[in-house]
Amino acid sequence: PMLYRITVGTSEGSISLDLPMHAYSEATSGSGITTGDATEVVFVLEARLDQRVFLQLNVHYAGLPLSKALHYTRFLLTLSSSKGTLYLTRLEPQEESFELVDLPLPWDSAQKEETKARLSLLTALSEVSEATGVEFAYPSKIDEQDLRDLNYILKVIRGGWVALPITDFTTPMDPEGIKNIIDLIGQKGNESGALGMSSPGERVKIFDTWVDLGPSIRHISGARLDTPLSEMKEWLASNPEPQESFSVRWVPVEDAPLHVFFHDWPKPSLTATREDIKAFEAENGKTSEEFRQAWESGEEWAREVEDGDVWLTLLDVERHLQRRM
Repeated sequence: PMLYRITVGTSEGSISLDLPMHAYSEATSGSGITTGDATEVVFVLEARLDQRVFLQLNVHYAGLPLSKALHYTRFLLTLSSSKGTLYLTRLEPQEESFELVDLPLPWDSAQKEETKARLSLLTALSEVSEATGVEFAYPSKIDEQDLRDLNYILKVIRGGWVALPITDFTTPMDPEGIKNIIDLIGQKGNESGALGMSSPGERVKIFDTWVDLGPSIRHISGARLDTPLSEMKEWLASNPEPQESFSVRWVPVEDAPLHVFFHDWPKPSLTATREDIKAFEAENGKTSEEFRQAWESGEEWAREVEDGDVWLTLLDVERHLQRRM
């Protein structure tokens, strides 16, 4: 095989693939060049005896390094979406170029949309890779959980925090922590105000690859203890070691979201958060304090505020950022 370069030239620039190919001539079909049974890219260009030109380009993505998969996808999309010219250049034994066809090439709309979706996925993975240093290969299988986890990671590295809708959560507590909770229940009942929980590290797995997001703080504006008091007392009565832990289950009050703030990523701006809060106040003619009280009391007007859950989230973020200053 000799080395060839396939180039898509457009007004915005060019993108190329260098591929080893061999030429052939057949009495029944004509002449052409092909990559043969290449594992990554199959390219066939054939000038047929009936004066038609046959062009085939297939990419086998599974297992490809992220950079290669991204380059191939951009090439394919440019081939079918941009005005320009497709060139073929033989690089050896001496360089010689040929114009093949004007672009864009006609392409099945479903395939085009699939390529756009692949480019979006690979661009997002590239952003994660650059931010975290984790290397990815193109997955052999893509499921909805991977996509949800990828979106979660993107929110973390872009903004430093996420708000998660939850139905319940657990916190591991040592014996001293359990004693404190029991005392608190005796004073205030089983409904708690804001809770903050530190985590030394969080790892998220996407496409069989772990991404380390570092330490975080979990914060919720209100939660109700759901673990029976009898179970906590029974565990204490077993005389656990100081390093042992017992999982305590909580249920959010008024569907409060769980906020996760990450130490190693950009923090939300307190100034920007307050500006967003002022916009809600101006739009609804109420102070944030009035809104929160009305929400917690279940007043109809508060529950009908558009994006009221976002307003509450911003108030929690403001409170967290003030404590961190």
